[in-house]
Amino acid sequence: MTNRQWFALHSWAGFVLGALLLLVCVTGVLATLSYEIQYLSDSKYRALSSRSGPVNWAQLEQNLAAAYPDSQLLSVQVHQQAYLAGEASLATPDGFRFAYFDPASGSLTGSGDWGRLSRFLRNLHMYLSVEGVGKVVVTSLSFLLLISLISSFYVYRNWWRQWLHNPGKWRWGVRSSWASWHKLIGLWSWWFVLLMTLTGLWYFTEHWLLKTPLQYYPSVPRATLSAAAPTQPLSLTEITGIAQQHRPQLDIRAVLYNRNAKAPIVVSGQAGDLLLRDRANRIYLDSAGNVMGSQSSADLAALAYLTDMADPLHFGNFSGLTVKLIYALFGTGLCILVAGGMRMHWLRTKHKQPSLARWLGLFGWLALLLALSGIIWTSATFSQRELSKPPLSPLLGTLAGAQPS
Repeated sequence: MTNRQWFALHSWAGFVLGALLLLVCVTGVLATLSYEIQYLSDSKYRALSSRSGPVNWAQLEQNLAAAYPDSQLLSVQVHQQAYLAGEASLATPDGFRFAYFDPASGSLTGSGDWGRLSRFLRNLHMYLSVEGVGKVVVTSLSFLLLISLISSFYVYRNWWRQWLHNPGKWRWGVRSSWASWHKLIGLWSWWFVLLMTLTGLWYFTEHWLLKTPLQYYPSVPRATLSAAAPTQPLSLTEITGIAQQHRPQLDIRAVLYNRNAKAPIVVSGQAGDLLLRDRANRIYLDSAGNVMGSQSSADLAALAYLTDMADPLHFGNFSGLTVKLIYALFGTGLCILVAGGMRMHWLRTKHKQPSLARWLGLFGWLALLLALSGIIWTSATFSQRELSKPPLSPLLGTLAGAQPS
C-alpha cells in the first residue's frame, strides 16, 4: 500500500464511527475513576480505616442484622483499593439495597440504591445498556482501533525519532497544528491504545465463545440435594470461616449466596495474583457448609486465565490509585486522538462538503444515533434492579442475638 492509501485507511477507521468511538472512550475514562468520583461525592463510599488483615465479616454481619433485620444478604464484596468502602447487596422488603461498610471494622457507612454513577458509566461503556447486540457493537470498535494503530506507523514517517518533537502552539482552526499534537499524543499513547485494542478484541471473542459448546472455563459444581440440609441457612460468618479454614492464605473479598439448593455458595478472593480478578480464586460450598470444590488461579488454562485478566488490564483495576490515574491520563489522550481525528477530517474536507449532514455521512449519523440512544436508554434503565428470586440466606434479624467470633 502507498502512503496515501495508508492515510486514507487511517482516516476512515477513525472517522467512520467516530461519535460512538468517542463516547466509548470518554465513558471508559470516567468508568475507570467512577468509584473514586463516588468516593469524593459522598462519605458512604469511603473506608474508615486501612485494612491490614481479613475483613471483619462477623462484626459486619452483626451490624447488618441490627440495621436491616427484615432483609437478606445477596452478596458482599470489598474492593482492591483499601480506601473504598465495601458493598453488601441486600434484598429488603422494599427491594434491592446497597449497604456500604468499612472492611476493617465492619462498621456501616451508609446505604444506597442500585443506580449509581459507576453503574451508569459501566453499563453505557460496556454495552450501551443493550445486552448482547450492544456488546457486539461496542467491542467491534476494537477492530477500528486496531486498523488505526497499525496504519499510524505507516502514516507517521520516522516516528521513532519524534518522541520529543515540539508540536508548537495549539491552534483550533489550523489542521497542521492538530496533526502535530495528534502525532505526539498518539506516539506516547500507542501502548495504551494497543492494550485497549487487545482487551476489546478479547471481549468480542469471549462474547461468541460463550455461545459455543467449548468449555474453556472451569465449570461450577452442582450440589446434591440432601435430606439433612439445615433449616437455617448459613450465616456470612459461618461461610467465611469455613472458606478461610479450607484456604488459610486466601484473602476473601466476596461472597455470593445461592438462589437454589443445587447452586453453590461462591466465595472468592485474592491469592497474590497481581493481574487477576477475585473470581479467579473460588471456593464452592453447598447449603450445609460442605466444600464442593475449590478453584485456584494457578490451575487456570490459558483462555480461562485471559478471561480473568482482561478486566483488570482494561480498567487498570489491579493496583492502587496511581495506576488508575495513569490509565485515566492515557485514556484522555485516546479521547483527544479520536476527537482530534474527527476535527482534522472536518478541516480537510469542509471545502468539499460544507454541510455537516453530508460530512457525517450515513455511518457518521448512525454512530451519532447509537451514541445518543445509548445515553438516553442507559439514563432510563441503569437504576432498575429486579429481584426475581430470594437468596438462600438467613433473615438478618434472626442473627441479631448472635455474638461475633
